[in-house]
Amino acid sequence: MANPSSCGLMSLNCNKAGMVGLDKDKINQVIEAASKGSKFYAKKQEDQARIDSQVADMRQAVAGLSHSQVDRARKEADRVVETLRSERDLSRTIVHVDMDMFYAAVEMKDNPRLSNVPMAVGGMGMLSTSNYLARKFGVRAAMPGFIAKKLCPELVIVPTNMEKYAQVADVVRGVFKEYDPNFAPMSLDEAYLDITHMLDSQDSQVTAWSVVQEMRGKICDRTGLTASAGIAPNCLLAKVCSDLNKPDGQYQLQHNSQEILQFVSSLSIRKVGGIGNVTEQLLKAVGVQTCQDLYIKRAEIRLLFSELSSDFYLAVSQGIGSTRIEPPEERERKSISTETTFRATSDRGQLLETLAELCADLAKDCKDKAITGQAVTVKIKSHDFKLKTKVSQMCQFSNCEELLLATAKKILTNLLDSSEEQPLSLRLMGVRLSELKDKNDPSLKQRQGNLLAFVRGEGSSTQASMCKANTKKYQCPMCGFEVESLNILNNHVDKCLTVNDIDDQTDASITSTDEKCPICDYKANNLTDLNNHIDECISNTPNKVSTKNVKSCDIIVPTKIQASLNKAD
Repeated sequence: MANPSSCGLMSLNCNKAGMVGLDKDKINQVIEAASKGSKFYAKKQEDQARIDSQVADMRQAVAGLSHSQVDRARKEADRVVETLRSERDLSRTIVHVDMDMFYAAVEMKDNPRLSNVPMAVGGMGMLSTSNYLARKFGVRAAMPGFIAKKLCPELVIVPTNMEKYAQVADVVRGVFKEYDPNFAPMSLDEAYLDITHMLDSQDSQVTAWSVVQEMRGKICDRTGLTASAGIAPNCLLAKVCSDLNKPDGQYQLQHNSQEILQFVSSLSIRKVGGIGNVTEQLLKAVGVQTCQDLYIKRAEIRLLFSELSSDFYLAVSQGIGSTRIEPPEERERKSISTETTFRATSDRGQLLETLAELCADLAKDCKDKAITGQAVTVKIKSHDFKLKTKVSQMCQFSNCEELLLATAKKILTNLLDSSEEQPLSLRLMGVRLSELKDKNDPSLKQRQGNLLAFVRGEGSSTQASMCKANTKKYQCPMCGFEVESLNILNNHVDKCLTVNDIDDQTDASITSTDEKCPICDYKANNLTDLNNHIDECISNTPNKVSTKNVKSCDIIVPTKIQASLNKAD
C-alpha cells in the first residue's frame, strides 16, 4: 500500500520507454525528499488532497450504486460497444513514428562524449528529455534538474537548443513526406502517417513492415539518429505500439479484431494517450487498472463519468481509435498563444515589459498566419505555483500589436491589483488570442482604426455603442464553453485551469491532435493538457517559450464529483 503521506501527483510513471522495471518506491522517496519544503511541493500536496477527496467521493458513489442502476448502465454500455464494434475500421494502415530521446540524441551526436554518460537536456529548473542511461536512475522529461541530480549525481545537463532540434526535425519530416505527403506532425520528433496507398498501389511483395523499416533507415542515414515506430489499424494503437520496441525498433499489430482485443486486454491504462495521473487515480477508485478493466467496469464508468469520457473508455477497451490523418493545414485553429517562464519577480515594470514582448510575438505570429481574433486572455502563475487567468473581449477582430497590448495590459493590471498578496510575485505569464477568423474573412466589416481610437481613449459614444452592439456569447478558449458574461467566463476559465493543472490529460476524444510542448516535446492531447503540461515544464532561464494551440477540448471530469470540484475551486 502506498505511503499515505506521499504525493501521487509526483509519482514516477514507469510505463515510459527505458523506465520499466525500476525501483519505483525508492525513486519516489528521493523525489519527495528533494521536493519537500518547496512551493512546488506544497502546491502538489494541495492538488493531491483535492484528488484524494474526489477518489473518496468516487468510492462512496460506487458503493451506493444499486443492482438495477448497474444493470441498466451495463445494457446501455453494451449498446455503445456493439455500435463501436460494428463500425470498426480495419482498412487503413497507420504508422506512428517517434524519434528516440530526440533532443538528447541530437546532443550526443554533436558531442559523442555524452553517449557513454547519463545526460539530459534542459536546466536545473526543468528537464526536456534524458538519454537511456539517465532513465535507469529514474531521470525523465518534465523533472526538475535539481531532483534529477539527487537521483543521479553524475548526470550531465546540456542546455536546450530549440533551433538546432528544429533543423534536424525538418530533415526527418522530409523523409515522412516521401511516404505520406499528408502526414500529421505531432511535435518536432513525432508524426502519424497513413501508408495504406503504398500497400494498395505497389507490388504485393511490399509489406507495411518493410516500408516502415525502409523509412526508419532513411531517417538514420540522413540524420544519424534512430526512430521507433508502431504499425496498426488506427492512431491509438499505432502510438502504443511505437513505444514497445524502443529504442530503434518497430512493432506491428495485425488487422484482426481478436488480436487487437487480446493486445489491449492487459495493457495498462497509462499506456493510452489521454489517460494521465489524475484520471488513473480516479479510474483505480472504480477498480480499473488495465484496458480490459475499462470494459469489465463499463457500467460503473457509465454512471460515474461523463458520457464523452465513458464513450472514450469503451472505445479504448475495444482498441478502437481514429483512422483519419489530418495535416496541420486542415485542422481548425481555435486559439494561438505564447507564454514564458522566468525567475519570480514582483517588479511591475519588468512584468509589463515581459507582457509587451509576448504581445509583440503573438501579433507577429498572427500576422504571419493572416489570422485575427477577438478574445484576449492573460494567464499568470504566481511564485507559489497558483494559476490565474482573465479574459477580455475586444470590440472587433484584430491582430494589431498595440491593441493586443492595450487589452492585455488592462487584464494584467487588474490581476495584479486584485490579488490578496501585495505585491504579487509571478514566475510565468502568457497571452492567448482566441475566437479566431481569417484576416480576409468577409464578415469582418469593422474598421480597425475605430478600435484603435477606442483603445487609445479617443473614442466617443459611437465606439461604446459599437462594442455593445457587437456583444455576443463569450467562449472559453480551452473547452469551448459559452457564456454571455465576461465575469462568468473568467471564473469558468480559472476552473478549467485549476482542474487541469492537476491532471496530465483532458480531452477524451478519439481523434489525434498536434499540440506539443515547445520545451520537451511532450505530446499533449488537446489545448488544456498542453497548457497544464507547459505550466509544469518550467525552467529558471529567461528564454521565451511559444506555443500555438490548435484545438479546443471538453473538460472531462466525473459527473458525480463535478460539484465537489467546483466547490474546491
